[in-house]
Amino acid sequence: MHETSHGPKRPGWIEVSLWAPAAQAEAAADFLVRLTGRGVETSEGPDPEQDHLVKAFLDDGPGSAEQKRDVEEMVQRLKLQAAEPGAVRLEFTPLPDQDWSENWKRHFHPQEMAPGLWVAPPWEPMEAGPDYQVVLIDPGQAFGTGHHASTMLCLKRLARMRRKDRVPARLLDLGCGTGILALAALKLGAASALALDLDPLALEAARHNAELNRLAGRLEISSRKFEEVGESFPLILANLTALDLISLARPLARRLEPLGELVASGMMQGQDQGVRQALENEGLGFVERDSLGEWCSLVMAR
Repeated sequence: MHETSHGPKRPGWIEVSLWAPAAQAEAAADFLVRLTGRGVETSEGPDPEQDHLVKAFLDDGPGSAEQKRDVEEMVQRLKLQAAEPGAVRLEFTPLPDQDWSENWKRHFHPQEMAPGLWVAPPWEPMEAGPDYQVVLIDPGQAFGTGHHASTMLCLKRLARMRRKDRVPARLLDLGCGTGILALAALKLGAASALALDLDPLALEAARHNAELNRLAGRLEISSRKFEEVGESFPLILANLTALDLISLARPLARRLEPLGELVASGMMQGQDQGVRQALENEGLGFVERDSLGEWCSLVMAR
């Protein structure tokens, strides 16, 4: 059995707790995901519109002071948007020797992320049924459980492709994180996939999750740089940032097979026009735009 170091005891963490009305809480959650590269916990209070709690975890290391300042500046901006004084509140709590992944286990439960596609943690496993597939995900210390809107947009596109019997035999998951998108594609009909990420924790989590889903033999996981990949693909899943998508527009277009599709996600509303223009400049055509909350995705094709 493969052993992993997911969720090891670390020198310490800083728990970020932020209370805010719904709109400000959503903006804060998106900001904290981008800042930390990890998922966040969200919960509703007695008043669903006015009382939301967002929790995130910062490494208590050399960069923590700067990250705390970034969070405090974000909170000041949210306070200006809130209708009532005191509606946005922030608290930092040191958590020595705290394993942050244990916090996920209280909040991460099986959930249908797209029609016919469920994501479940290994501590609450589900069996696949005749009309749905289940992807088991242990996030470890990497980002990607399917709960973030940018990931969910990609999963919804995969589910639509499956309903039309259009999931190709081979695909690339660029910036794979926990491997959730590649694993979902394999569950939905792909024969093999290549998953790339530069983060060692992400690669470790992806390998662990491939084994959990008994798909290790069909998923190649690599730390190679995207520019070093010589293969072309009929489907590329790229859940990155708008800046990354723009900077990688040329290699993305070159690695897409004729008639292939690129699913580009990780953009905030309003950033998609710049990404679309960069991809169109490299010869790709627009197919579809989808959105969820403040996030959006593009499907482009050769």
